Amino acid sequence: MAVAKKKTSKPAHENSVGAVKVHESVIASIVRKAAMNVEGVLRLGTSSLVDNLAEIVGSKKIQDRAITVEMNENSVSVEVRVILLYGVLIPQVASELKDAVAGEISKLAGMKVDHVNVVIMDLEDSPEAEDGGEE
Repeated sequence: MAVAKKKTSKPAHENSVGAVKVHESVIASIVRKAAMNVEGVLRLGTSSLVDNLAEIVGSKKIQDRAITVEMNENSVSVEVRVILLYGVLIPQVASELKDAVAGEISKLAGMKVDHVNVVIMDLEDSPEAEDGGEE
């Protein structure tokens, strides 16, 4: 595999005036919003007690703990952990999630997406079903 040395050493958004670099937190925000727009995704998934406590107090960074971003020269790889609605077709939702995340990163950040890994942390009933049972 041949690599063009001149092209890979410069950021994708560089010109004579300067460079534009996209921070990992921006990619995480794109991933979060794209994931939450996929039907069947209830929320981002976390796994530790500290993460769960931080979610209770409303820490935005807790959501980013469910997203891992690896930045390369002109591309990005991400892993997103999610909780899905019980009863959805897991492979279908995971595929839609990968496509949505990759598409949004490419569209908004102009970066090539190497891969999107999806980790299903849990399945839960819809919040409406739980609220309906309490009334």
